Amino acid sequence: MHKKHLACAVALAIVASVPRASAHGGEDHAAPAAPSAASTGTEHVVSGETAMFSVVIKYPARKAEGPLPARVYVARADSSAPVEGARVRLELKGGLTFAADAGKTAAAGVYEVALPAAPEGATANGVVSVEAGDDFDLVLVGDLRFGAIAPAEAPAGTTPGREVPLGALAAAAGALAVLSGGIGYALGRRSRRKPPAPTLRPEDRSALPQGAS
Repeated sequence: MHKKHLACAVALAIVASVPRASAHGGEDHAAPAAPSAASTGTEHVVSGETAMFSVVIKYPARKAEGPLPARVYVARADSSAPVEGARVRLELKGGLTFAADAGKTAAAGVYEVALPAAPEGATANGVVSVEAGDDFDLVLVGDLRFGAIAPAEAPAGTTPGREVPLGALAAAAGALAVLSGGIGYALGRRSRRKPPAPTLRPEDRSALPQGAS
């Protein structure tokens, strides 16, 4: 009986630890998602969500020598369906002050806006207003960072450029040393073995004293 109760408790714990699923990428729509930011080797990405709309902005991660083309993706938060024909406006405050409407593109739910050149390393807080029919909402997208992305440093305990833990290299070297020592020991034992007795040829037997075998 005790084992049965324990199994039930474990099963309930596993179920409770699984995030609630939804129609929009697995987020929990009980509360708006907090703004988030990420960077790849070529572009910066910021996003935000309310109970009504989900917004993602992508723009180049490079030193600004002129306007930066940005793409604004707008979708319904409850279904991930792209929002077409909406009025989308981006406002920035901070290291860059800017406000402009994003123009429609041929792709559903995708809008474009040109960001002015910003100082290298500057950040600006962004808000996107979306008006689609009778629906209107303000979506906070957090801080937009401008400029090239610095190369990531190798984590501590790794070799630069390879990111191989030094502990793993030391273990491999130790294993190789043990293997080499074992091979050397085996060869040494083999070389110290007593050589086999010579085999006498028939012509050599005639030279032996009588009675010797």
